[in-house]
Amino acid sequence: MDELHWYRLDPLDVLLFRDSRPFQPGEGSWAKSLFPPLPITVFQALRSLCPFYQERRQDLEFMGPFLADAQNQVWVPTPKDLVCVGTQSNEKTDINDAADPSRVKRFARLRPAPINDRAWTHICHPLPQKLRPIVEPALNENEQLQGRPAPLMRLDALVPYLQGKLHGLKTQEHFHPLPWTSQVLPHIKMQTERRTVEEEAGYFTEVANRLHPGWGLVAGMSVPNLKGVVRLGGEGHHAQVQPLKENPLEPLTKFKRTGQETLAYVLTPGLAQAVEGMPLYSLYPYDWQDCLIGVVGDRPLLAGGISTVTRRSGQTQVGYSAQRAYVPAGTLYYFEKPLNPPPQQLLSGVAAKALATFKKLHYGQLLWGTA
Repeated sequence: MDELHWYRLDPLDVLLFRDSRPFQPGEGSWAKSLFPPLPITVFQALRSLCPFYQERRQDLEFMGPFLADAQNQVWVPTPKDLVCVGTQSNEKTDINDAADPSRVKRFARLRPAPINDRAWTHICHPLPQKLRPIVEPALNENEQLQGRPAPLMRLDALVPYLQGKLHGLKTQEHFHPLPWTSQVLPHIKMQTERRTVEEEAGYFTEVANRLHPGWGLVAGMSVPNLKGVVRLGGEGHHAQVQPLKENPLEPLTKFKRTGQETLAYVLTPGLAQAVEGMPLYSLYPYDWQDCLIGVVGDRPLLAGGISTVTRRSGQTQVGYSAQRAYVPAGTLYYFEKPLNPPPQQLLSGVAAKALATFKKLHYGQLLWGTA
């Protein structure tokens, strides 16, 4: 990552990234959105600014994309195990609700259940017994859970989190709600010389996203001096690309490893093969069964399938890619003891032909810490 050149992408309009759930235009058809986009989408946009000879190279490296505010501070998904703790009251709260910042006194982590806790003896799991249920943290007297923090965490606040130091986290300063709004785009194709919709593929809707003022995407690429306007996502929407003088991931260099880390945070989407030898993916890889004791995450991101590619020559081709379910950023893995050596990327189940590409695009980048 030290050799990457960093760029900011500011959308000039809404951005449209559709996931790969089965979709057939017609009455009542609704295409779901995937935002922020996966690395390959932004990589291809930046690569379009490269000279032709560089575009044809297979050794380009890429990192991102990440959300950035007006000061180019990077914001990453809040770790899925963080919860807010406040003073006990008569108001009922749900652990999955967004916490009221004014009521948050401190932060705590969801944790794998203690191995000797009899309350979970009969809770079964498809993997061996080592993978334990995730339970609420122990609270002090007159405390109760207030819900979860905002879904984004400032990158420099992730460093103390990885060090197990939660006391320095501040609700207002270090967390932020999602900085975009969704916009539904209806598509209606009329019959020629008639005032009726075509029966087939005549009507469908898509969901686009509009970033709030001052927000954009940042990404790194192993090519210097890129600048211009690129197409980004579907429907021909564009973004302005500007080089950055400083590395926006600089806060991560302040994190010093001890070699005793037993927690892994997923920084960029990765792949976890669920069954050996089969292209099935889940939230954790099958080959971690002997060392993984807990996982906290969200539903996978679906991408792949059929896509249309327009070459510089103007020729349009239909491309086919494997449909995969990616582990979302912010997912947490808990291990019984430090892994030696710890993997740097989560790339379980990637075919050998694509593995080099996934590594160069930094899919499944892992950050290791202490629980």
